Amino acid sequence: MIEKLYIENIGGIRGAELTFTRGLNVITGESGAGKSSVVRSLELLTGTRGGVRFIRAGEESGRVEAKFTGHNVMREVLSSGRSRARIDGVNAGLSECAKMVNDLVRIQSQFAQMELLNPERQLAILDSCLPENVRGKTLPEFHRIFDLARKSAGDLRAMKKRRAEIERKYSNAREIFSLVKTARPEAGLELKLENELADITHRIASRERAKNSIDALTGGMSEHGLLEKVRACFENLRDFMSDDETVNSALETLRDSVREIAGELDDDEADSSLLDETEERLGALRRLKRLCNITDENELLNFCAEIYTNLEWLENSYTELEGLTSRSLEERKKANALAMEIRRERQDAAKTLTQRVNALLGELAMGGITFGVSLAGLQKLSRSGADSAEFTLSDGTRAGRVEKIASGGELSRLLLALQLSMPDEWLPPTIVFDEVEAGLGGRAAVLSGLQLKELSRKCQVILVTHEASIAALGDSHTLIQREDGETLTRRITDEDRVMEIARMLSGSPEIAEAQEHARSLLGGVV
Repeated sequence: MIEKLYIENIGGIRGAELTFTRGLNVITGESGAGKSSVVRSLELLTGTRGGVRFIRAGEESGRVEAKFTGHNVMREVLSSGRSRARIDGVNAGLSECAKMVNDLVRIQSQFAQMELLNPERQLAILDSCLPENVRGKTLPEFHRIFDLARKSAGDLRAMKKRRAEIERKYSNAREIFSLVKTARPEAGLELKLENELADITHRIASRERAKNSIDALTGGMSEHGLLEKVRACFENLRDFMSDDETVNSALETLRDSVREIAGELDDDEADSSLLDETEERLGALRRLKRLCNITDENELLNFCAEIYTNLEWLENSYTELEGLTSRSLEERKKANALAMEIRRERQDAAKTLTQRVNALLGELAMGGITFGVSLAGLQKLSRSGADSAEFTLSDGTRAGRVEKIASGGELSRLLLALQLSMPDEWLPPTIVFDEVEAGLGGRAAVLSGLQLKELSRKCQVILVTHEASIAALGDSHTLIQREDGETLTRRITDEDRVMEIARMLSGSPEIAEAQEHARSLLGGVV
């Protein structure tokens, strides 16, 4: 619970120290005195953003510090918009501070009536009435399986999407792989192949010219080549030559050279084969570039590596896809089964909650109104289960959602009845009510005060109120006053409390009848 609250430069409060006790702690004061500044201070501790708007006018910072049983929590907000937080004197993040305080304090204001209309909040209230084993085991197990099923479904969608994208992007992969196999791409390959092709073409052309020259010398198949003519010429000159052996030797040497060259020229299959291979490889490379719409060979190499990687994943992912599909289906089945089990328990819990609330509404002067819980199945499973919950009211002539039937005062009492209907373990150590009795008066206010008193036996209750009959029930009473532009707070007892209750009853603490009525409400406490 909260033992002390220190406030500095928040709202209209320059500096204040409030002390609270167990039970019902009431805070009263005239309108505009600064009661709401106390609630705003506690809201800052629960993590409210935009705290700069709460800083007292003209000040550079505001600070709130609460002494809880076992812990101290402080938050300071600066006019720059920044803030600082400490837990037990150690710097802490705002989220860490907020988490701790929200576990210790629940603030119920008129805005909480709007929260009551939130379907998720209504379902959470209903779930608080589930059996302990359902709240402690079945619901957490459902959340675990649902999260697994949702993750598996997401992974499955992502895998199918990637598979479809790869199949679409590389629909011509078969042809690309065939061209890659033929071209065997590498950096600078096209220029290299072009140079090799030029060299081979030049060699083949040179060999062809050499063959024509050999044919001219030997006569080819006709055997009437230049060599034969030279030999015949020398035969005609033999009678006039002194040394025909030299001529014959030269002719024989020339014939041998021609035969040797001719033998080498006959071996032209290697170049022809290399020419075909080079042309095929160059053509495949150029076709590959056009097909992939890539001109740079380094990019082409990266693209081909990407294809290999993706298609290898595509092939390997099929087994994983089957396993993920099976697992996702199994998890959905388990989640659905647990959701149906929770639905049956919620139907029973709805009856329990309805009985509890209606019994309390009778004690809150709302006997003519009947509370109900309408459960509806969701078309799609959510983390909250397979159901939605809707709180309803009926006044005998009309029936519908609570906001359609209840007045503001009735919503306040319904909120209180629901708070009282929740199991004790769901109650935080401290609940703060900010004028939750707004719109009430007379018997309804008295009955609401009695229920607040009953609630304060289960947890500490801090109540900002304008209702005298409720303020008189407090175990501790803090008065907030405005004097000379300053907001002052003090704990009051005895005659001071009588005077404050009298003021709340009549507008003036000096009226004797009001003082007598105040003493009557206080029931001999003073």
